[in-house]
Amino acid sequence: MLFFSVLKRKSILDLIIVFHVLVFMSCSNVQGKCRPGCDLALASYYVSANDTLTYISTLFNLANYTEILDYNIIKNPDIIHPGDKIRVPIFSCHDCVNGDVLGHTFSYTIKDGDTYDKVAQTYYANLTTGDWLQKVNSYDQHKLQPKMEIKVMVNCSCGDERVSKNYGLFMTYPLRQGDSLSSVAEEAGVLPEILQKYNPEVDFSAGSGLVFVPAKG
Repeated sequence: MLFFSVLKRKSILDLIIVFHVLVFMSCSNVQGKCRPGCDLALASYYVSANDTLTYISTLFNLANYTEILDYNIIKNPDIIHPGDKIRVPIFSCHDCVNGDVLGHTFSYTIKDGDTYDKVAQTYYANLTTGDWLQKVNSYDQHKLQPKMEIKVMVNCSCGDERVSKNYGLFMTYPLRQGDSLSSVAEEAGVLPEILQKYNPEVDFSAGSGLVFVPAKG
């Protein structure tokens, strides 16, 4: 009886050890999907009516708008126009979202009438989606109240050396109607085939969605 009791306890111990090993391996695999992060990425922000550089810097939790000027050619900081594309610095691209993609979390204070979709599409110019905001926040979409602080997750990229080692800075770019692989590549100054390799299976003419574009600092 003593022999079988010892054997039973050993079997249970072995099962516990195996369980912990499997959990560790599972966590390691999830973390391994995200590529190493970087300290700087960019976001392409599409200017709307009444936007100012001060407002944009507040959205992206920057100290002041002068941090935006370093990545743009803007003659007069007091004048920007609807339709302009502003490069906004993301000073950390390390968050591993869902164990799969890199991102950065900003904070945003809800105003009256806000929804996740409105915040994503209107304020953050489609750099994220309402679905993403719902996933990273515990508040119900229909119970948002003014002065609530929510998380705004924007995906970012630090490149892929398997594609090319020539680019170290990348910009999150929301596709819009009229965009195409050739037009986005020409604007970025990269070859279309390189841009496509960084964004495999992406249809650049879809009119929506995010792509990651090599950028010059």
